[in-house]
Amino acid sequence: MTSSTDLPGTATPRRRSASFRPRTRFRPHHLFFYLLLGAVALSSISAYAWVFNVSMKTNAEFISSPPWQIAAGWRWENYANAWDRANIGLFFGNSVVVSVASTLLGVVLAVFAAYPLARISFKFSNLVLSTFLLGLMIPWMVTFAPLYLIMQDLGLLDSQLGLILVYTTYNLPFNVFVLVGFMKTLPYELEEAAAIDGAGPTRTFISMILPLTGPGLASVAIISFLQNWNEFFYALLLIHSPEKMTLPLGLFQLGQAADYGTNWATLFAGMMITVTPVLLGFAVLQKQITKGLTAGALK
Repeated sequence: MTSSTDLPGTATPRRRSASFRPRTRFRPHHLFFYLLLGAVALSSISAYAWVFNVSMKTNAEFISSPPWQIAAGWRWENYANAWDRANIGLFFGNSVVVSVASTLLGVVLAVFAAYPLARISFKFSNLVLSTFLLGLMIPWMVTFAPLYLIMQDLGLLDSQLGLILVYTTYNLPFNVFVLVGFMKTLPYELEEAAAIDGAGPTRTFISMILPLTGPGLASVAIISFLQNWNEFFYALLLIHSPEKMTLPLGLFQLGQAADYGTNWATLFAGMMITVTPVLLGFAVLQKQITKGLTAGALK
């Protein structure tokens, strides 16, 4: 028997290779976006280079020289002074404790909330998800006064535990929203196959769903950590003791001291200590962030 593809005059369809990618035609408006993105990248790199250059100057050199003049020498002692004398090391440790603890707690709670919302059909699932999403719509200006009073009544003012709970609650709506969208892309046949093999809901969640949610978990964990690391307002509202301050709040105190003094080199060295770990972490893990955020839009 002759197949239809063997008949004379019948064109045999070409099979696309696995590495085939549709080629995008260059258009004039693409040049505008490339120039715009290049300008943004150049401005960010220039700002980072300027802060690093100033951190290598002496205070007298910073005041007397033009802003973009190259530092006369590599004064790494500015970083040692910022770490020890300006308490940047103490602020750094506080930020690590608060950011890591609130990130882990927020991701764990978001996973247990997102799984039933995404994989289990019940009557008020949409209402529960909408309640979580309300946290993304309420502006922080409305919440800071009641939040301060609640923390005062609970005895959590000026404590790292109170700040950890606030950061966890602050990140929870976004984490749930991203993880629900990610878990909905997983095939439902996974639960059916696990049920046939005798696995219960808990075993299915731990052994099958949770490992496949790795990119989504990495994405929300990285974004939550960056937000917690850079957050300033709630730290200013809730933390009063210098020994409990996080890095943004400690840099604010150093900035106020520099306004009335001449210790500018230490301030900029502290900025570099604050920013560099975040930039390195984001550069290394940016593929995980992009993959986790875009997975919910692809099936």
